[in-house]
Amino acid sequence: MSTLREFKYTFNLSVPITIGLLGQGLFGVIDTVMIGNILGERALAAATLGNNVNWMPLLISIGLCLAIPVLAAQARGAGSAPTEAPRILRHGIAIALLSGIIGTVAVIAFMLCDGLLLIGQPPAVVAEAKIFTIIIGTSLPAAVIFQAVKSYRDASSQPWISLLWTIIGLGANVFLNWTLMTGALGFPNWGLAGAAAGTLISRTISAAGIVFHGKLVCEFNRGFDFAALKKNLTIGVPSALHILFEAGIFILTPFLMGLISEAAIAANQVVMTVSSLIYMIPLGISQATSIRVGEAFGQKKVEKIRETCRGAMIFTAVFMGVNALLVMIFRGQIPLLYNLHGSAAELASSFLFVAAAYTIFDGIQNIAAGALRGLGDVRIIAITAFISYWLVGFTLAITLAFPCGLKGVGIWIGLAAGLAAAAVILTSRMILKMKNPFPAKKILPTIHANRNA
Repeated sequence: MSTLREFKYTFNLSVPITIGLLGQGLFGVIDTVMIGNILGERALAAATLGNNVNWMPLLISIGLCLAIPVLAAQARGAGSAPTEAPRILRHGIAIALLSGIIGTVAVIAFMLCDGLLLIGQPPAVVAEAKIFTIIIGTSLPAAVIFQAVKSYRDASSQPWISLLWTIIGLGANVFLNWTLMTGALGFPNWGLAGAAAGTLISRTISAAGIVFHGKLVCEFNRGFDFAALKKNLTIGVPSALHILFEAGIFILTPFLMGLISEAAIAANQVVMTVSSLIYMIPLGISQATSIRVGEAFGQKKVEKIRETCRGAMIFTAVFMGVNALLVMIFRGQIPLLYNLHGSAAELASSFLFVAAAYTIFDGIQNIAAGALRGLGDVRIIAITAFISYWLVGFTLAITLAFPCGLKGVGIWIGLAAGLAAAAVILTSRMILKMKNPFPAKKILPTIHANRNA
């Protein structure tokens, strides 16, 4: 009963967080559906490459923001939130904004230097992707400010504010995509660039709204100090590396598909969009688990930590199993929603079959990572991500895709293997930490010092 009770609290917290994340995921779904149906397969392939160029710096920034809810939850559990929370938020926003600006500069430089052509992408697709990618890149600072403040509000029992501005931004994105891609209602007809402009404007609206909605105490007049920056970065950097190693291989996937065919790029984008949307459910529960575990860690309540992790893991495993079954059953119909036909639809169906299996591993490793993050045990997450996704997943994907001739299906089998490895390692680490979340500090040096005295 205690496991059910603790998960009930975690689940209630995760609901608005998850809906907000689903809203964020729907930005990609809506863009993909609208671009595919309005502008066609080549535009969809171009948008895929452009979005993936921008995903890398965005995800690094999001990883850095993950320190904010963990530190805020730990401070609240320890009873020091009134003094610590503004300090945590102030330094977290500064780190996020700086990383967003650096990301924008990197994206623009990459595209102006024809980086996509240098890595062998189809010239016709690259030509269409250039302006789209640069415009999306300029929206990165607004996106990371939104994420930083969202993380803080979620950990401060204000997740419905985050949800509200996610929904408003989503509505703006749909309207602006339609008008700016087609020239409807007297708006300019910018085609694919219009979709990027819609994302830029809607992200700016969401960021401004979540910052100025209600009172947000940052105390910027108090300035910044190295100790607080270090505290944020101690959790933020390993979290960013974890996301970078994990997402990096998925970001690379469309470029590998580009070495196969345009149809493979478009098919892969459909599968990634569906998988990413499903992924938001365990991600929301994972973030809620981090907050709940962080609070319990601050309170020094061992049993609460164990019950929270156990409930989240059981629910997520069952939920993702059901989703995997549904994707396998409807894998033939899903590509039709994105206006894919012929070889592209057949490829998407075969990719979805493999992706259905990997979603289970993805959910499990997410919960384990969230629990470990709440405990402040973040280095193992980054190390695991590198080993699992690159040494195992990427190596197997390349081997199966090209020397073995499985092409796109081989790439997705490699991705699934990497996630399975991560799930095993992180779950084992979580179980080990549950036995003793508060290890005793070493006191031998002090004893020896006293003897010498």
